[in-house]
Amino acid sequence: MTTMTHGEILLTIFGMSVVSYIPRVLPPLFLSNRKIPRSVENWLKFVPTSVFGALVFSEIFVRPGYTFDFSMGNISLWASLIVTAVACKTRSIGASIVSGLASFWLLQHYL
Repeated sequence: MTTMTHGEILLTIFGMSVVSYIPRVLPPLFLSNRKIPRSVENWLKFVPTSVFGALVFSEIFVRPGYTFDFSMGNISLWASLIVTAVACKTRSIGASIVSGLASFWLLQHYL
């Protein structure tokens, strides 16, 4: 196993910063003076929800080793159902987060 020098670490951090910064700067830079078609705007409204859904799905159903777990013993599934119920009832992000953390912890420790 080789180790990186301090210069290589700094260069890597700088490179990663540039690569991360470019996608955040270029779209506003190029699109600030242009009118985006209404259909594209409508389509873009679904992107955050789709990304969130993909992240949540994988966190609930995908286990280490990339296996799917749809079993009744899936604690993440039960906790997500509790969070969904709380979110629908209260419409509160705070209550949803607290209920999710508490239900996951309780299920993990007592099941």
